[in-house]
Amino acid sequence: MDIIDNAISPSLFNLIKEDVESAGFPWFFLKEASGATKGSRDNLDYSFFHLALSHDNISDFYDMSMAVALLLKDKFSMDEKYAVNRLRWGMTTKASQAWRNKPHTDVNENHMVILFYLTDTDGDTYFYDKNHKIIDSVSPKANRAVLFDGLCLHSSSKPTKSDRRIVLNINLKEK
Repeated sequence: MDIIDNAISPSLFNLIKEDVESAGFPWFFLKEASGATKGSRDNLDYSFFHLALSHDNISDFYDMSMAVALLLKDKFSMDEKYAVNRLRWGMTTKASQAWRNKPHTDVNENHMVILFYLTDTDGDTYFYDKNHKIIDSVSPKANRAVLFDGLCLHSSSKPTKSDRRIVLNINLKEK
């Protein structure tokens, strides 16, 4: 796992933050954020998302999101054998109690993941071994980026002190 703080320029970061936190940014409700079986968990297993790129579908916020992805790909010295194949903004909101989502991988094939945090918040990202034991965690910090092997089980958690946690999830697949 690699971490870069102050990953993009402050002026670009502020522009992106302004767009993503604006009333014009479309968030979509996801009732069961971590893939839990209906009824198997209580009502804290929800989140909001925006897919800027999924398969060949792109949103109005694709250009902005892809610009961040390409900048971060360069920052992590990812060679040309990796291509961005999914851009997903995720937002969780404040919970009254600690809540960690179900460990998962984004896809079940070799890939790399970059998480780009938009907000300073509690609500760490957790990393697990194959037995679902926590092996590491990263605290969200505005303008922080984290690169890791996408087959590593990971999960988000909800903030209990901050109002929201916003992250751009970038999936990179070998060409």
